[in-house]
Amino acid sequence: MHSIEFTLDDASDDAVRADWDALLAAGLPSAGSHRSATNRPHVTVLAATAVPTSLQDEAAARLLPLLPLPVRWGGLVLFGTRRLVLARLVEVDRALTALVHGLQQDAVDVAADPDRAWVPHVTLCRRLDPGQVGTALSVLPLLPEAAPSFTGLRRWDPVARRVTSLGG
Repeated sequence: MHSIEFTLDDASDDAVRADWDALLAAGLPSAGSHRSATNRPHVTVLAATAVPTSLQDEAAARLLPLLPLPVRWGGLVLFGTRRLVLARLVEVDRALTALVHGLQQDAVDVAADPDRAWVPHVTLCRRLDPGQVGTALSVLPLLPEAAPSFTGLRRWDPVARRVTSLGG
């Protein structure tokens, strides 16, 4: 899926990478095991089978003026039923949620149901077995110490396997 993503300030990026490392040290799946230069803690704004240049430009025009944007860490959350995704929620205001929902409505073949609420989060691990949840929760802090902010916007193109900074 093509995506447009917020990136985090340096201290928050470091905090998420510390979570990734803690999961790895505990022998658990971790987003940190993917060592590509394109792998970076982020919050996906939209994911779709295609992101036309016009939508990319619209997203940049609407979101970049907000940066840097202070947000808040939320708790840990699990998505899925058998092979779980463990993520850290990111709390944002209603105005940003409405703006993102509007961008999603304009996307081509949005990956998620376009009528579904945006759940801003940073993925910590994928393919977590339900039996591993307790261990994962025991090695992660309830909340990172650093107060997070969105400081950048980027685009992921899976076909070209390229990340393009849109600014910030």
